[in-house]
Amino acid sequence: MSDTVRLDYSAFLAYRQNEGARIVKAEADKIAGRANSTAMRDVHVSAGEDHVPRYEASVRTGPKGSTANVYPANHAAHVDNALHNTLAKAVGGGG
Repeated sequence: MSDTVRLDYSAFLAYRQNEGARIVKAEADKIAGRANSTAMRDVHVSAGEDHVPRYEASVRTGPKGSTANVYPANHAAHVDNALHNTLAKAVGGGG
């Protein structure tokens, strides 16, 4: 007995773009959260709220699926990441 499985390609793409975006965003938010919790607070930059490193995540959905980007959201985070490799450590590498 041979059964064939047919894939509804348009439904598959819709799932990958919609549900996939939600899953990718959740993982990117976890990485940004780890980066924010481990960021060094001793980064000295100009006075104001910008002295606390802040990392954020964004997701782009294209025709083939979704991609995430976790990035330093302010100057203090850029400095922190350059000095301590915070994003690489948040992802699980960079020891």
